[in-house]
Amino acid sequence: MNKFIIISGCSGGGKSTLISELSNQGYAAVEEVGRKIVKEQTQNNGGITPWERPDEFCELLISKSIDAYYQAKEMKNVKENIIFFDRSFLEGVSFFQTLNKHEYDHLIYELRYYQTIFMAPPWQEIFIQDDERRHSFEKGVEEYNRLLKFYSQYGYSIIELPKIGIKERINFMLSNITSRN
Repeated sequence: MNKFIIISGCSGGGKSTLISELSNQGYAAVEEVGRKIVKEQTQNNGGITPWERPDEFCELLISKSIDAYYQAKEMKNVKENIIFFDRSFLEGVSFFQTLNKHEYDHLIYELRYYQTIFMAPPWQEIFIQDDERRHSFEKGVEEYNRLLKFYSQYGYSIIELPKIGIKERINFMLSNITSRN
């Protein structure tokens, strides 16, 4: 059975770079759904973005992230039975909880990931705003702190990624995954 491993954390903390390098090394990887949605919406003038229509954005994020989860379930012959996810639908559920919306809470227990979540900490030196990431570093830190609490609250253990080079971060993650089997 494949392990679904989430790399979460602060925006601009190096998650997408890690996912790209893991993919280059032959690991199965699911890119961040939220960035794809923002890119599509801005290119098509759709308006469903975190800064224009956050509720609708989260609903779309959850829906497309669940689709990605089920697509990953169908993957066969993946390297070391590991599939890495750049974020997950759980982050949309977490946002909805801040709005006292709980219609997606049941999914927290129905669709589980590997017990350990790797969190990319706030790292101002590499943080960059772009067309898909318009919020400030400070907002990213607030989100990071919210996610730390959220994942812990629902039975996931957290390992914070050290602020080191990409290859070293990957080795750190892989050694933590294999040591927990």
